[in-house]
Amino acid sequence: MSRRYEVAVIGSGPGGYVAALAAGRRGLRACLIEREAWGGVCLNTGCIPTKALTAVAHAMRTIKQASALGIRVGEARVDLPAVMARNARIIATLQQGLTGLLRQQGIELIAGEASFEDAHTLRLASGGRTELLAAERVIIATGAQPSSGPWTFDGVRRLSYRHLLAMTELPASLLIIGGGVIGCEFASCLAHFGVAVTIVEQQPQILPGEDPEAVRVLARSLQAQGVALLTGTTVQELNDSSEGVQARLTSGQVVKARRCLIAIGQRPNVQGLGLERLGIKIDGGIEVDAHLLTSQRHIAAVGDCLAGHGLAHLASAEGWLAVRNLCEKTPDALDRTRVPRCVYADPELAHVGMLESEAPASCRVSRFSFAALGKSLCDEEPEGFVKLVVDAATGRVLGATIVGSQASSLIHLAVLAIHQGLTARQLAHTVTAHPTLPEAVSEAAAQIYGEALTTSITARAPRRGQTPQLEGV
Repeated sequence: MSRRYEVAVIGSGPGGYVAALAAGRRGLRACLIEREAWGGVCLNTGCIPTKALTAVAHAMRTIKQASALGIRVGEARVDLPAVMARNARIIATLQQGLTGLLRQQGIELIAGEASFEDAHTLRLASGGRTELLAAERVIIATGAQPSSGPWTFDGVRRLSYRHLLAMTELPASLLIIGGGVIGCEFASCLAHFGVAVTIVEQQPQILPGEDPEAVRVLARSLQAQGVALLTGTTVQELNDSSEGVQARLTSGQVVKARRCLIAIGQRPNVQGLGLERLGIKIDGGIEVDAHLLTSQRHIAAVGDCLAGHGLAHLASAEGWLAVRNLCEKTPDALDRTRVPRCVYADPELAHVGMLESEAPASCRVSRFSFAALGKSLCDEEPEGFVKLVVDAATGRVLGATIVGSQASSLIHLAVLAIHQGLTARQLAHTVTAHPTLPEAVSEAAAQIYGEALTTSITARAPRRGQTPQLEGV
């Protein structure tokens, strides 16, 4: 056995490459194994290319609304080949930077597919050849792949998000099965590109599990963009037709479209790893303890190969933590309540910590509308609000939901507050520049104490039951 490593990482996505870097920076001899493209799904067919498309969609929306700013422009159209070429350039630039950094840190990059021969031996298959690698510690970061549910992907009519990112022309219409993050982001993006989009979601609202009041703002925006939202129903039959696809819903409605995106979830990549030989259990994903360690204590798993995951930044945090826990005697755990989640639709939606629906009656809830903010009006972005959940006894910020322009960036003020145990008063007394969007966060905190400068609305007790009507614009 010619190659021996102190740490071997399987999978080069956000969890894997961070783990490899963390190992290298500890002075450990480490390798990173990847069977497809360096950077994994996030860089190549996930986070980065979708956000690049979102930037184009936002530009299209801005151009269409230019008259509101006093600018007269002609008709804009999407040059999809040029858009996709831009995507490819962004991916290539980031991939080159990533591989360069890994090599600079002494990480050996190995192309191939790995599986366990035994607890400390990996079988590497590449180009028709196999070899064995020895590893003292192993981190599994093999990610996940789109689930097709009861249907199948054909890459022509029934598509996964990966197929959609490889499209060479825009479909006239698109049916999206699943109103989760992927479904909503693609719906918002493609609607701005001129595609007629229909979302079918079996739950009563799109983005199940998110703040209903915030979801209503996004839903209203999607409908204004021309997206049809069919909630509380499911696809009973999905058939090919001469024009594309035809879906019959449990409600009896029939939906026809040129293409169908199946966005009902992800399936962890755990098959073929040989985990059963090691007694490592799989239950919707690789089973790990609070310290990300499997039943084989020298083997950890991070990211989407675990059950109920889906966040690239969480995978990165886990990758760093897994190396620490494999190397040190006192393992640590990650507090997932402090990890933000974001939806890059139009408008954006972001959340961290406790939802209003989870808050006890002793909490106070504030809600500050962007429509009352000067910068939002200047930017022609008045939609949405900042909502804070605060413990009444201690004043500590327990949760935040933001829907509106740049919500994915603004949420980090609340992330920092929760992580550092700050009170709403400390957040309210933080001087934010004027006019800026972060003022909305400090104003929401000031509402807790009746000190907001731009609104007379005060904090209230958490609401239960039926989704409240929106207050104002």
